[in-house]
Amino acid sequence: MKRFLLIVLGLAMMLTAVACAAKKETDNSEGSQTEATPETPTQDAEEKPEPLPQTELSVAEHLDDIFRPLGRSYIKDEKYHIDFACSGIHFKAECEGTVKLQVFTHRKVALTIYIDGERSPREPEIETGPNGVYLTIAKDLERGVHEFRIVNRTQFIWGNVSFGNVRINGSFLDKPAERELFLEFYGDSILNGSNVRMGGSSVANSDATQAFGWLTAEALNADMNLIGCGGLGLTANKRSFFMRDIVEYAGAQYSLDTNAAGGYLLTHVPKYDFKRIPDAVIFEIGVNDGGNCSKEIFKTELTAILDILRTHYGKDVPFVFVLGETAAKNYNEAIPKVLESLGGESANLYICQVSNAAASKEVGGDGTHPNIETAARMAEELTAYLKELLNKQSKSIQKQ
Repeated sequence: MKRFLLIVLGLAMMLTAVACAAKKETDNSEGSQTEATPETPTQDAEEKPEPLPQTELSVAEHLDDIFRPLGRSYIKDEKYHIDFACSGIHFKAECEGTVKLQVFTHRKVALTIYIDGERSPREPEIETGPNGVYLTIAKDLERGVHEFRIVNRTQFIWGNVSFGNVRINGSFLDKPAERELFLEFYGDSILNGSNVRMGGSSVANSDATQAFGWLTAEALNADMNLIGCGGLGLTANKRSFFMRDIVEYAGAQYSLDTNAAGGYLLTHVPKYDFKRIPDAVIFEIGVNDGGNCSKEIFKTELTAILDILRTHYGKDVPFVFVLGETAAKNYNEAIPKVLESLGGESANLYICQVSNAAASKEVGGDGTHPNIETAARMAEELTAYLKELLNKQSKSIQKQ
């Protein structure tokens, strides 16, 4: 009996030991499943980089290395002046946030802004006076390399504009390269986009960067100069000066002065340097000369302008005259005769006839000026004409 009890007691102890060992193993196993792996400290979000430093440069002082001039321009009183429409600046920067431009105006003007190749919906109309303002060109820009073109879209008879400093958050990059193609335009209100938006000729409704000249240059990826203003002609016009008076100048300031002829005073500025030879010169002139287009005085004045430009650009640059932008019979019939008498195409004088762009209300205009759609159609036809002409010119040069 005693021996039996010892056996039972031993078995009980063995079972207890086995049960304890099993429980310990189970506890260890469960612990390995539920114990959290030590975590790397989590980041709520990617750390924001330090803000880029604010940088401010004078346009006038950095035309050689940072700011590329667009159109005819000049420096006066430490400011960069762009009297003619379609003149402005082009620059690149690695920046973020807001870009501001110091602007000075004499009367109201309007600007067109391009950011990274796209036309901005911001179209500021400004009248600053002599003290100027810092105009916001862009805001909320993501950090990166950005490209800017800021262009005067207002003709000088309505107001003058100049630039002071450009302020960015970041650093300016080297001056952008010139475009390979370069065009020069001479013209009146049609080239300057008078009332192109309809509603009456005013700063708000006019825009040279929606007129046929600028649109043609953009379509051809060309740089351009624009010389002229509304009401301008060769022999008779609404101004106290003529096209010949401004051909050789880098700009023109037009100030109210009751002592001047017509109530205005044209102030000459530095002469243009004519260093860059255009691939073509385009004329949209004579509309304001009316019946004089068929008279000898018109031919004399036109010859004088052509001689000035040939002196600077040589005899091989094609001069293209745009016809069809007005329905005036005398104009459309007289210009070809005048050009033929001056040598015609053998003298590199060409005519681009634009169709259905006579600015009448039936084809999209106010009776005098084309609207946006008509101006765009004119640009399409002139673009096609210039492509063909310049291609021929290039082949002719290669054969020489």
